[in-house]
Amino acid sequence: MIVGAASAEDVVAAVRYAAANGLPIGVQATGHGIVNTFEGGVLVTTSRLSEVSCDPRSGRARVGAGVRWGEVIRAAAEHGLAPLSGSSPTVGVVGYTLGGGFGLLGRKYGYAADHVHRIEVVTADGELRTASADENSDLFWALRGGKGNFGIVTAIEFTLFPLPEFYGGALTYPGARAAELLPAYRDWAASVPEEMTSSIAIMRLPPIPDIPEPLRGQFITWIRISYAGDAEKGAALVEPLRRLSPAILDTVHAMPYTESWSIHMDPVDPLPAHDGALALSELSDGAIDAFLERVGPGAECSLLMAELRQMGGALA
Repeated sequence: MIVGAASAEDVVAAVRYAAANGLPIGVQATGHGIVNTFEGGVLVTTSRLSEVSCDPRSGRARVGAGVRWGEVIRAAAEHGLAPLSGSSPTVGVVGYTLGGGFGLLGRKYGYAADHVHRIEVVTADGELRTASADENSDLFWALRGGKGNFGIVTAIEFTLFPLPEFYGGALTYPGARAAELLPAYRDWAASVPEEMTSSIAIMRLPPIPDIPEPLRGQFITWIRISYAGDAEKGAALVEPLRRLSPAILDTVHAMPYTESWSIHMDPVDPLPAHDGALALSELSDGAIDAFLERVGPGAECSLLMAELRQMGGALA
């Protein structure tokens, strides 16, 4: 049974129905994530919970559980504000935030979950509850990074940040130069202020029409930049990377936050996916060598992308 919830009360009714009939229950917001299937249960879809409101006076947004980041980005931009969204505008706000939310401005502002003020959630007993620092505080703590299984969130309220413009984009280099670029990127990343959030990836792009030339079918090393500051300072910080090698593409420039999706260029269409991650206390020479051995030039690697993201700053 699929319940297309149009209100929090619909979610309450679905949870109580499932409990009364001994049925498993699942939830889907935007469908971006990977979920387990189950037979004979109740699936609650929250995509109809589409409220988006931004209050420039308080600097906060309130959104329903079916809202994607692109909608919030556009609404906030009308007031010169930006949310702590991730690389893709098609990701759902609630699922992303419940998982912590490591975004484009993470080293400056931390995780999206750090700036949540209020969560409305239907718990397993079929009650609609408010979770905040002052109300159901243990539940509030668990929801902000604990991901699923604490209830079905119907709405969330969080901080927006003044950011009419920032300096971002990507530097694309030949994949064959990965062995030179990785140590150089590591040393550069250790020198930049926390306003700079960046990552480096090795990608094997398929030869399909969805990928534009000159990247189609190419093996590349890709450095992604998000600097929460003025363009002049950002350009000075990025200049050492630009001197490393002639870039195939250089898209780093001052941009409105409404164009932030262009940094990572995440696909918007459904595709099969499998991923995993781990944390490194440091990016040592040995770690770089092991990384290149498995995914670098000459490696027999079937992964689309292997990525290293710099943490630190507010994320620490």
